[in-house]
Amino acid sequence: MASLLRCVAVAAVIGFGSCTPAERQVSTIDRTTLNGKFFVGYQAWFRKPFEDNGNSHWTTDEPTPEVGHVGVDMIPNVAGYPPECLFDTPFILPGNKAIQFYTNDCEGVVDLHFKMMADHGISGAFLQRFYGYINEANGGWINILNFAKAAAEKYGRGFVIEYDLNGAATGSTNVTATFLADLAALSSIISSPAYMRHNGKPVIEIWGFGIVTAVTADDAVAIVTALKNAGFYVILGVQQAWHAELVQNQPGGYGPVYRLADMIQPWTVGAYGNDNYQDFHDGRQAVEDATALRDLGIESSIVVWPGGSSSNANSNEIFDHFPRFNGSFYQKQLNGAVNLKPTFIFGAMFDEVNEGTAIYPVLRNSELPTNQRFLGIDDDMEPDAYLKMAGEASSQLAAAWQ
Repeated sequence: MASLLRCVAVAAVIGFGSCTPAERQVSTIDRTTLNGKFFVGYQAWFRKPFEDNGNSHWTTDEPTPEVGHVGVDMIPNVAGYPPECLFDTPFILPGNKAIQFYTNDCEGVVDLHFKMMADHGISGAFLQRFYGYINEANGGWINILNFAKAAAEKYGRGFVIEYDLNGAATGSTNVTATFLADLAALSSIISSPAYMRHNGKPVIEIWGFGIVTAVTADDAVAIVTALKNAGFYVILGVQQAWHAELVQNQPGGYGPVYRLADMIQPWTVGAYGNDNYQDFHDGRQAVEDATALRDLGIESSIVVWPGGSSSNANSNEIFDHFPRFNGSFYQKQLNGAVNLKPTFIFGAMFDEVNEGTAIYPVLRNSELPTNQRFLGIDDDMEPDAYLKMAGEASSQLAAAWQ
């Protein structure tokens, strides 16, 4: 991928660097296959205080983000965001200027995020659809699906609906019927030319089998079977030790579920750090997982993540628990994933500032507020440095699939 020009400084306007790279020609990706792609997970769950269902996701225990009551460890760089999509917070920048947060329930924000993906060579996004919000007939979550559809079509990207099982429970709800009804209601979304297909089928991901244990293995088998019978290509986001569970084959285990998958995506966020990643890659990913998937005839997706910190949302967590090491931790994983040539790479996450895994532009250390502890990227990094790394890996994986 051609290198991008350095971001233009806009310090006179907002006090920190611009996050928009130089304009370049962007071509439409091939939406008929996942092969050789790099997708990001897109939470898109941020709201203004009291907007939609009242959960802004900027805070954990107050209606509005306040000093001592904030649910994110990193702060997005909002240079270039539409002003009407922003709101002031009590967090103060050096120079006594208030930090602003954004709402995803504003078409300009989603449009800008997909433009960032396009400008950096990222294939598109897996849109998180949380089980607890499925029954919302109108409002923010439906808006965002439509915004993402329009933006993906506009910028030549692809997108996929990814259901998150958090909030689902076999004993209290018919999960299979809920998914099928929701997909029927979202037919105008899935019929978009930007919606990803693979092996001739629309793609769907279910995240959480083996992680969200309130959904039993028997129920999980019914869910996957029903989705496949409905004509979907089904990706399962599963716990990172999925193969060991499959081999143990204990009663009530999820092994039979994993065998049904069209593709398996082990959730490896937090499974290793900078010091032991190479051992995890060389053993678990390159040998154990790769051999098992080949023998099962199941395709693979590898998760990469830049680091992690969630101490503001959870006081029991260690601040900067998984350091980024100036991008080298992420780069190791990108190199390792490309070398293994999975069907596609999943970047966790595009916008997850709650747990500090975001790769979109965030503030640098010297730009952080003075009245609340946050994690920044290193001062010698451009705001979009992680997007550039992801885009380069996207280009390399695409070349490997040629």
